[in-house]
Amino acid sequence: MVAMERRDPEQDERLRSEIWEALYDFFMAEHERNLEAVAELGVSPGDLKALMRLAPGRGEPMRALADMWRCDASTVTWIVDRLQKQGYVERRPHPTDRRVKVVALSAEGEELRERMLRRLYRPPAVLSELSPGELAALHRVAARLAPPADQ
Repeated sequence: MVAMERRDPEQDERLRSEIWEALYDFFMAEHERNLEAVAELGVSPGDLKALMRLAPGRGEPMRALADMWRCDASTVTWIVDRLQKQGYVERRPHPTDRRVKVVALSAEGEELRERMLRRLYRPPAVLSELSPGELAALHRVAARLAPPADQ
């Protein structure tokens, strides 16, 4: 017979809070490292968000970008104007609605996005300090925490 584990809801909540605080602080520190890494490529935080949300080979209407980036249309226009001036995005006609313009990554923008991803996905040095067992455990937990593919 398997012994049942006793659970203390308050202790569980404290533990979840401590874990989340540590993870959040870690991610914020890594976010700063990432901003510095892409700044070396001449990419601002706003550019980073835009370039990460534009999928290669697909155009997005300006209104959809405003919704996706959670900002107003004038901010999207400003960001797209800057990225277009740098040669990273192009405005194209919508395939079925001539009143709508879509924004798509240019070939240069796709190449920059790929370089950014290589920098952003470079593992932080602290992971090299973990043992193989710790890495395996972290990998299992991280896989369970990953958002569903449709998000």
